[in-house]
Amino acid sequence: MSNVSERNLASRTIEGVEALVSTESGEVFIDVPAANPRYIRVEEGDVIQEGDTRSRTEEELASDSLRKWTVDTIGPETVIGTDRETDERREWDRESLEQKLAIGSLSTNLTDFERVNVGEPRTADRDGGRSDEQLVTVTAYGNDSRKFTQSYRLVDVDEGGDERRLELAKSDKRIEGFADELRKEFNEAVELALRNEGYAV
Repeated sequence: MSNVSERNLASRTIEGVEALVSTESGEVFIDVPAANPRYIRVEEGDVIQEGDTRSRTEEELASDSLRKWTVDTIGPETVIGTDRETDERREWDRESLEQKLAIGSLSTNLTDFERVNVGEPRTADRDGGRSDEQLVTVTAYGNDSRKFTQSYRLVDVDEGGDERRLELAKSDKRIEGFADELRKEFNEAVELALRNEGYAV
């Protein structure tokens, strides 16, 4: 995983929207729109496929009619991939590929969560009324431009302590379907973000 502070980013307009795009070899990185925490990152070895992960279901994206490529090389001007079914090599102009990823005609596979936002504690709603329960909402952004949300219940509010304890109250159902390694990546990213805000899970 690349470090955000080490990226060389250039401003580019994609479909009328201001975006920040990495200029580095070895990685395609797109912040679109630039002021939004959603991002797309493709590294060598990742998969690019036809279809938009943001608007299609996992079942739709698994269709044999959608082509998929393993990314072999990412250079400053071109990206080269190998078709996963036919082994044919495909070369994209890098800017064209960035645009297709940004608008959703191509997508990448979900491999990690570089950005995680922790919300302020709020009072939970229960059956149309308010409860005494305090919830903290965490939103993790995946490298495929999707976001995943979990809510945590405050269980130990120690005013003098350094940490406030949380337990999971509600989880995005898609997280349950993650493979073990991806689930581990997700949990580590969320737990680090929570620790940085003074919470323990």
